[in-house]
Amino acid sequence: MWEVWYGLEAANYLDDNGSLVTDLFCAMESVAESEGWPQQGAYHQQDELIIWQILNHRVIYQRLINQQVVQIAFIKPG
Repeated sequence: MWEVWYGLEAANYLDDNGSLVTDLFCAMESVAESEGWPQQGAYHQQDELIIWQILNHRVIYQRLINQQVVQIAFIKPG
């Protein structure tokens, strides 16, 4: 089963915004159920990064296939 890991900047963003980003957090966690691919919103792949537009945020992450991990690096509003 895939896991979702959060880099420091992403974790801080979630911590700072708490309940305001609950739906976003749930959407990010759901990629573990689809081998790291978003099932909602719009995304594109650029080199090794997935750039995902979801719930008025841009989420930038990597799929680490060998470890079955989604490593979320950045979460930006907008």
